[in-house]
Amino acid sequence: MSARRPWLCKAAMLLASCASAGIAASAVRADAPAWTADPDEQFFLDVDIRQLRLGEGVRAYKTPEGTCVIFRDFVATLDVPIHIDAAGKKASGWAFKESNRITLDYAAMSASYGAKSERIAPGTIRETPEGWCVQTSALSRWFGIGIRPVTSGSTLLLQSDEKLPVELATERQMRAQRLKPARFDLSLLPQVPIPYRMWRAPAVDFVVSTGVTRRPNDGIRFDSESSVYAAGEIARQSYDAQFATTGKGTPAWLRLRAYRSDPDGQLLGPAKATHFGYGDVEGFDSRLTGTAARGRGAVITNRPLTTQTAFDRSHFEGDLPTGWEAEIYRNDELLGFAKAGSDQRYVFDDVQLLYGENRLRIVLYGPQGQIRTREELINVGLDNVPPGKTWYWAGFNQPGRDIFTLHRPPDGTDLPDAQATLSLEHGIDDRTSVGALTRIMLIGGRRVSFLEAMVRRSIGLAMFELGGARESTGGTAARAQVLGKIGPVNVSGEALAAHDFNLQGGRIEDLRDYRLSLDAPLKFGRAVLPAHADARWSQRGDGSRQLDSVARLSANLARFNLSTAMHYRKQFLASGVQAPGELSLEFMGTGRVRDVRLRGTTEFDMSPAAKLRSAELSAYWSASEHVDWEGDLVYDANARQGRARISHIERLDRFALALTGEAATNGALAFGINLNFSLDPRGGFTLSRLPLASAGSVHATVYRDLNGNGVHDASEPVEKGALVTTGTKQADFPTNGKGSVMIAGLTPFTPMTVGVDESSLSDPMLVPRKALQVVVPRPGVPAEVEIGLVGGGDIEGAIVKDGGTGFEGLDLELLDPSGRVVSTTRTDFDGFFLFERVAYGHYSIRIAAASATAARISPELGASLDISPDKAVVRLGAIRVRPDAVIASAGASRATK
Repeated sequence: MSARRPWLCKAAMLLASCASAGIAASAVRADAPAWTADPDEQFFLDVDIRQLRLGEGVRAYKTPEGTCVIFRDFVATLDVPIHIDAAGKKASGWAFKESNRITLDYAAMSASYGAKSERIAPGTIRETPEGWCVQTSALSRWFGIGIRPVTSGSTLLLQSDEKLPVELATERQMRAQRLKPARFDLSLLPQVPIPYRMWRAPAVDFVVSTGVTRRPNDGIRFDSESSVYAAGEIARQSYDAQFATTGKGTPAWLRLRAYRSDPDGQLLGPAKATHFGYGDVEGFDSRLTGTAARGRGAVITNRPLTTQTAFDRSHFEGDLPTGWEAEIYRNDELLGFAKAGSDQRYVFDDVQLLYGENRLRIVLYGPQGQIRTREELINVGLDNVPPGKTWYWAGFNQPGRDIFTLHRPPDGTDLPDAQATLSLEHGIDDRTSVGALTRIMLIGGRRVSFLEAMVRRSIGLAMFELGGARESTGGTAARAQVLGKIGPVNVSGEALAAHDFNLQGGRIEDLRDYRLSLDAPLKFGRAVLPAHADARWSQRGDGSRQLDSVARLSANLARFNLSTAMHYRKQFLASGVQAPGELSLEFMGTGRVRDVRLRGTTEFDMSPAAKLRSAELSAYWSASEHVDWEGDLVYDANARQGRARISHIERLDRFALALTGEAATNGALAFGINLNFSLDPRGGFTLSRLPLASAGSVHATVYRDLNGNGVHDASEPVEKGALVTTGTKQADFPTNGKGSVMIAGLTPFTPMTVGVDESSLSDPMLVPRKALQVVVPRPGVPAEVEIGLVGGGDIEGAIVKDGGTGFEGLDLELLDPSGRVVSTTRTDFDGFFLFERVAYGHYSIRIAAASATAARISPELGASLDISPDKAVVRLGAIRVRPDAVIASAGASRATK
């Protein structure tokens, strides 16, 4: 319910009416009782439907026929496309759906709505200075909803079996406001622990695909492949396992890992580790000596879980089952796509970071409409080692090799055979840190040792890093980087020199490498288009040189994310015939047209020869809550082949099923079935289509806490139809008949808040006893959260100065008996404030510290109160502020000197 004051709105409407009192009302029709609009008798009605208050309300009059409301106010409140022609005494349009056409002809005294029509009875429409005033009974018929004026409560109650568009829009707006990233300290909120167990049965995600293909050359072929992801707990540790088969159904690879992660860094006693693991683990990335590629090994670290090893660029890698696709965004700018390969992973390597805040978002799209989001916030310039703190990382692995090797690893890769690393970083002050690492690698059967050191320093709006390394064979390497901001332009520069050095565990190189990139927002009117330019010059020991450059322009227009990139490459050989430069263009975009999600890419070669390289367009349409359709058109110029694919998707409670048909221009035909489901260990491995193993989840129960003990007792009723929120994600479905709902696909090991959307509660006076609770999700282990509902009320009053005038713009805090802030609000122009939907209990009010300091007043108001079922609305009246005693004392001291 919006925070407004009915008496203030009424006063404003009354003044507006008085200003127009000189306008004489038109004469009523002869056959209607005489009546003239009197501004002094006008009143104001709030418009309520279920638990929501819509718009700013409507003005109304009491007529001989009953209550009438100003038609213009009513149309604006319901936000329906009806045009009112005051001069022609007509109104036309439609309400809620286009089939419900409404036409009113007041001059001819006729009305038509939907398939019906009627004569307008005398007195149904009255002319007033504000326009038509229409009887609520007639509006109810014309608009097809229940309308009941409750003048004693200053309310116009609406009733509808289905939610109205304006109601849904209001709910979305309110949810969006509640889902904004929290700016308060999560440690001050109630925490929901998820204790580790000696054994917890795994949650298991299955993706199974089978199909038949007919090609003109090799006839009919049957394919079947599957992937399984399991996650659970053993010996008070998390574990996960991944298994996949080839298209022939034979085992392809098996990955296992056991680990524990703790954002607070309380693992392994004095080690104060944030993470340790063994099995399939990542390596430690370094621009000079290492690689982050996964492989069998072990690792332990106390670095923050989301901290990057390189401050200017990042590496993102994760699981991507067959049929899935991934998109990556930086600050809502589309950077790229990825599709599942033979290893069923996505890799976004060398993702550039900007100085300041980088909001990285990876969106995964499944073949049955699944959407999973991975979000990370990287603040370059602030995410440095804290002063006096030492971060360590120790581990070893064999990059690209699973713990159980089912097939011989491919030859010809640049990955080392094995690597072991110990890294230390120490914070000198807020802007300076130093680091050193030692690394041992097996490269082509040779053992090579490395020593690397670096120093990092922030100066103004820029961060600099200098590093050098030496290997046991005598090779050396050095690098310098800068990342900063000049006005609105982000600048990144890097210089690297290597002599007889195995860069990142690859082959021995003599290399000089220089890179410069610029990012700036270009303004075209009101539109802001992120622009990027990148140039790289490389020179190798054999005398060859290469220039690589990229220019990209992005746009976020309405529901579309668009990006255009131009790539140029030119090689300069030491001798021989020089190859011409290569220029290519790439277009990619995502967006929505109504209910259809679109994604497209196109690549062109401009030189040395102009030609289309590839083009792809896919569309995804949700036909209903459980049925989706997907279409895909692809053209590959190298193969000179086009393909068309269409999928019908059924998303049921227990599983999701996709039926796919595909045809190619070479005459090939294919038909496939894709099945996706999970096994939920709660309740004996029941089927669920939610991803339970590969991401975190929350199992929430909403109930009415009748005895106020904060625990769901068997005798307490549950709340059906409530919408539960977790961080920036909302449950796909409301709570069921048991008052519970599962929210899956959450980012693991990232603290997030769990609450309930109060607008979805059946009783508008119910509020959660704990507005928000904090959980740290773990893969395969649902967090059990109980949300108790209690009665609530409102608190209103006014903050005034000594002269009695209102104090505008003060931020106020509502505190519970423990001193915790449970709600905030801001005073209006006249000092008025309102706390809505406050749970029953004892509270006090104070001025927020920042507001009190700025206004030089004491934050203490001496206002305490109790909200109870007997007193659900507390009116505190005028509360006077007091000057800050410390400031007043200081002023007096200065005056006496």
